[in-house]
Amino acid sequence: MKKRLILLTFFLGIGFFYYMSIGFKVDYEEIRLEEAPQNIRKDIYKDTSVTGFRAFQEGQHTYIYYKSNDTRNDYITTSVDMRWKAGGIVAMARVDYAANDGDISYDQLIKMDHRSSKDMKYEEKIMLK
Repeated sequence: MKKRLILLTFFLGIGFFYYMSIGFKVDYEEIRLEEAPQNIRKDIYKDTSVTGFRAFQEGQHTYIYYKSNDTRNDYITTSVDMRWKAGGIVAMARVDYAANDGDISYDQLIKMDHRSSKDMKYEEKIMLK
């Protein structure tokens, strides 16, 4: 009985650690900017110098747009991942060196079910220079 309690506590601890540090993937869809609603495209194109995260609400969907702060026009790729982590939703942007020409991107737009942008947290992981 004591052994079972120790094993249960151990596995619950691992699960809690996973939830707090890595998180669970949120359902979302990566879309091209051309597929976004017109008013969202208009806001993004209005000021193309804005970098970092931007959140938009449109109908029953939330759109998260991330543009890397790339002033050197590097050979990079940009990706965004959404996760349930530590009791909230975290948008994690990763900017890294591109492996080939097909991977080059400086921004990413994702579409997901409606979420309050106030409850979201944003993280950036930029490659080493």
